Amino acid sequence: MDGAHAEGLFLPETTTDVLEALKQCQSDKLNLTIAGAQTGTTGGALPFGGWLLSTQKMNKIIDFDPKKMSAVVQPGVTLEELGKLIGKEKLLYPPDPTEKTATIGGNAATNASGGRCFRFGSTRRWLKRLKIALTDGTILEIKREGTFANNDGLFKLNNFSLARPAYDSPRLKSSAGYFSLPKMDMLDLFIGSEGTLGIILEIEVELIPALNETIDLVAFFPTEAAAVDFVLAGKEQKIPGVNFYEYFDPHTLSMLAPSFPRLKEPQKTAVYLEQEILGDLDKALADWALLLEKHHASIDDCWLAATSPQRAELAKFRQAVPEHINELFKKHHQIKLATDIAVPDGKFKEMFNYYNDELREASLFYIKFGHIGDNHLHVNLLSSSPEELEKAKSIADLFVRKAVSLGGTVSAEHGIGKIKHRYLREMYGDKGIKEMVRVKKQFDPEFILNRGNIFSL
Repeated sequence: MDGAHAEGLFLPETTTDVLEALKQCQSDKLNLTIAGAQTGTTGGALPFGGWLLSTQKMNKIIDFDPKKMSAVVQPGVTLEELGKLIGKEKLLYPPDPTEKTATIGGNAATNASGGRCFRFGSTRRWLKRLKIALTDGTILEIKREGTFANNDGLFKLNNFSLARPAYDSPRLKSSAGYFSLPKMDMLDLFIGSEGTLGIILEIEVELIPALNETIDLVAFFPTEAAAVDFVLAGKEQKIPGVNFYEYFDPHTLSMLAPSFPRLKEPQKTAVYLEQEILGDLDKALADWALLLEKHHASIDDCWLAATSPQRAELAKFRQAVPEHINELFKKHHQIKLATDIAVPDGKFKEMFNYYNDELREASLFYIKFGHIGDNHLHVNLLSSSPEELEKAKSIADLFVRKAVSLGGTVSAEHGIGKIKHRYLREMYGDKGIKEMVRVKKQFDPEFILNRGNIFSL
């Protein structure tokens, strides 16, 4: 985003350092933007005036208890650092966001998720406790199942009382605004709040035993409809151990073909899935073969990985998509616009057909890929002129309105940040945004924290 700048930088290492930074900003009425690894895609960590507080030196693992399968970390600890530590004890942090240099604090701030969200859910599900500094210097310790909204929608913690936002969030994977549901856990209000309510000081995460070996396969289909029906059938059967289903449309495969010579027929559509081996491998493969055959595909044509080196190769294929998209639009001086929409179960096919109907008439280059198991595709629209960019924005607006009409979310995993305000307003309306402002004002009366994130003032 153009114009991002800060007048100064705080690099705290301790809670005391954070409280001193808050005291100075309160005294001088300075905006304070909190940043982690700055791997986000919606501009949430970009400051526009005021001071920047980076959590990069708050990177200590405070406690790790393999027997209790939990860890307490400062917000600047990265997924990679946590993964190395717990991996030695054969444990796993399940949310699995793709960017391993992202911080745990950033994950909590955006309710981040990854491919395995299909099986394990997003960050929210795996946080047990947050320690948070409010702008007035108050330290809140909020534990999972410690404080719930009562029948009147009120949270009461110590001398603190707050009415939950007067709307209901969609009951699906979502990172759009403040979470709110009847009788909700107060912890969930802060998860996904994008640094607008307080500064995270400590995070306690829940861990699980590391997965057994997995089988990974990329299956190719003659049509998009066949690929979608295959995934829907797999979900309906509730096949045990499936960690994710990922989707690659024909344009995605064509884009990847020069880097992956095995893509002999890039016009086909693909689904990449991972399944933990919970029983007999041969039976699992036979079951997939039968399901593939019913949807006009063959397991003989699949890319199959059953060893660590083979899985690493398939992971490169999956991870190459966003890299290639960025290279593509830079090479051709194109402007990218991407959606982050998810819809409820039972609504995906309608949303998918709507995507194709609108894209067919748009005459823009597009790429559809992503977490089809969660009814969540990223539609990337690439435009090469101001006129095409306006057309792309109009199409994205149509997609947002359609998703909202189906009970979906405008941001499934990346948050709202500073660039998706109008999408959030479409989702919750003026009334919902006013409720978010009310909640922020109670925690941050001077509106100094991460100003511009989620909504503009």
